[in-house]
Amino acid sequence: MRLIITLGAAVALIFPMLSCSSMTVRVDHDSQFDFGAYSTFALFERQGRERQRPQMSEIVDRRIAAAMETELVGKGFSSTSARDADFLITFYTAVRRRVDVTHVGWYGYRWGYWGGGAGWVRSYREGTLVIDIIDRRQRELVWRGVGEGAFTTSNPSDDKVAKRVAKVLQRFPPAE
Repeated sequence: MRLIITLGAAVALIFPMLSCSSMTVRVDHDSQFDFGAYSTFALFERQGRERQRPQMSEIVDRRIAAAMETELVGKGFSSTSARDADFLITFYTAVRRRVDVTHVGWYGYRWGYWGGGAGWVRSYREGTLVIDIIDRRQRELVWRGVGEGAFTTSNPSDDKVAKRVAKVLQRFPPAE
């Protein structure tokens, strides 16, 4: 019985840590749009209030931009100026604090005595990466990829950024 309780407590501690370590990717696109016509891209620089991102630093922004460029060039697209590009690519990031509460066992009167389980509270940061593809000629959004749980810190490494960007852009361009 003690072994079962110990194993249950171990699973309860480990599972929340594993559950936040992966990234969930959601993608949406304009199904009427011909992505096969795209061959060139440019990074879209946002202006004014849209440019403000207090959660991530400019260093991380440069990492994300470089990873997006590397990923798109690897897919056969060419980088060019914004006025000559077929599509523009931009991104947004957000980091928020999450709290997981885990309770294991029971609490109450049982078998002649009061007993209780154990509880753990864990606080961590969870970041979201949003990548937008904008058709330059029509000036409208045609593809969006969202990676929830992309970052757990506000200063992820180059390698982690590259992996997260690659995972979000994995389904771009969409299959016909």
